[in-house]
Amino acid sequence: MKTRHCLTHQLISAAFLSLAAGCLPVSAQAGDAPVMKNPGGFQLFVGIVGNPSVPDISWSDEQLEQIKALGVNMVQLSIAWGGKPANEVLNLEDLDQEQRAKFAFRIQQAKKHGLKTMAHFGIPRMINYSPVQPACVLDPAVQQKYCDLLTDFMKSFPEVDDVLVYTFDQRAWLCSEFGPCPRCTGVPLDERVPDFLNMLNETMQKCRPNTRLWWKPWELSRGQVVTILGKVKPAGFGLALNPSTSNEVYPFNDRSFKSDLGVKRFVQLAKEHGIPVLGEFDHTFYKPLYLIEDFFPRLIYEQMNCWKEMPGVVGVKEYYGFAPSVFSVNAAMLRAWMKSPSASLDELLNEIAAPYGAATAPLLKQAWEYTAQSVEAYPWDTTYLIGPIGLDRHWDGSHDWDPVHIISTSWDTPIWKANRRGNFMLTDEPKAHPWLFEDCGLRLEDAAALGFKAVGFYDQALAAGGPKVDDIRTQREVAWKTSRSLRAKSLHFLMTLAAQNARTVQNDERQFPIVAKRLEVLLKKDVENQGGNAAVAQKLAEFQSDPGAWLGKNFNPRDYETRTTIDWSKWIPRQD
Repeated sequence: MKTRHCLTHQLISAAFLSLAAGCLPVSAQAGDAPVMKNPGGFQLFVGIVGNPSVPDISWSDEQLEQIKALGVNMVQLSIAWGGKPANEVLNLEDLDQEQRAKFAFRIQQAKKHGLKTMAHFGIPRMINYSPVQPACVLDPAVQQKYCDLLTDFMKSFPEVDDVLVYTFDQRAWLCSEFGPCPRCTGVPLDERVPDFLNMLNETMQKCRPNTRLWWKPWELSRGQVVTILGKVKPAGFGLALNPSTSNEVYPFNDRSFKSDLGVKRFVQLAKEHGIPVLGEFDHTFYKPLYLIEDFFPRLIYEQMNCWKEMPGVVGVKEYYGFAPSVFSVNAAMLRAWMKSPSASLDELLNEIAAPYGAATAPLLKQAWEYTAQSVEAYPWDTTYLIGPIGLDRHWDGSHDWDPVHIISTSWDTPIWKANRRGNFMLTDEPKAHPWLFEDCGLRLEDAAALGFKAVGFYDQALAAGGPKVDDIRTQREVAWKTSRSLRAKSLHFLMTLAAQNARTVQNDERQFPIVAKRLEVLLKKDVENQGGNAAVAQKLAEFQSDPGAWLGKNFNPRDYETRTTIDWSKWIPRQD
């Protein structure tokens, strides 16, 4: 990480010095590889150089050629993620001299490699981040500010092709019609946002006709988006969409694409109004943010086909970013599909498995399929915060001995108060039925079991040998660690429930042994999952010796306590 930051700093400094001298830095000659024409049959394939977890952003010739080889024909000029990794540009206000030099260098590099460019900004940037104070889009001063900033950007960087805007998130926010803004109170978002978007688009068109403003309707409800699309001027305007109207950009089809009736409606409405659509997808699983990484090529194939079959979708955009230093089989599938979008899944799997050797390839195809099934089996709809349920990288198969809990969340945005409540079982509920916890625990075990099946095929592939044993070993390690973690979380859920069941029948001589046996089986499975860990083995021995005493010390709820936290929503910044 430190090395990458140093390299980035060197590139920025070189670019700035060259700008001061009236010229741009010249990199080594690019390769001869042409830009793929109509990748996957799409007009556009937008990629991000680096990602928030691997901000590998040298923008070197080699890096751009590797990304271009996937089929990318347009690159986003910054990672543009809320946490601002590597101090990447997120808002127009970030464009100081150093960032402008960085953009100038990147634009030159993109042009040299035949790639179009897209800038990505959150507009309007919040006045205050925490607690949130939006910059009001009905405020004439705010409107003039962004007219001026966008004009300056378009004139300063005349070779930038398009601009992507978020009006929520990306440190942008919109006032609520329910107060306290003196201009927006009582005025619905669909009566404010279209004019603001039209102003941004008109500003761009005045500077350079035929450019396009893409809008991501993040955090707005389905109804609001439908209504706004009916009011926005379509000329020079485009719509960027998640595959789901109520979830993140995840690499699987769970009420997504045309099976999400919201997405289907947005695409249809955009088509009727002459608005092109850019569909977003994730080619890894936010690698390496979570334990799950990128060894499920079938899901990449399905994502691409799902966007392809929707008329009106003119391009795709990878959501999290491309880090060539960690490319794996999912990237190989993406490249293969973009070259041959009409090929069957089996044909493309054979193509990407072939480099592993004839004896190993069939085994890896099985491993990848079970990995894909494991991803699909995970309980995605329990809560938005998936990391604490076994996917954060620090999970090592262990757990504590307190009753399990689920961390859920909600934000004060239209989508969270509307459609996402239908997607996640938990948003801001302080209590939930035991059956919800049981459902989560059982599905975690299903995902873990499928992952361990993948591990079995990886072991066979390692035994078979071949030219890429180290790569196979890496994939196997990821699958094993993920499955171990998911099983540990499952056991924590199920043992919490079994322990409370046992307490309720501990005075029933007939029923207690039945329930206690179930808990003992889970404890034995826990010992196995943790590789015979001495502390867990001791827990099992203590339970077998004195179940009653054990139940008094482990997974025992403190039902006489209530945890009270501060209601942070009571702090509302003034909006004079």
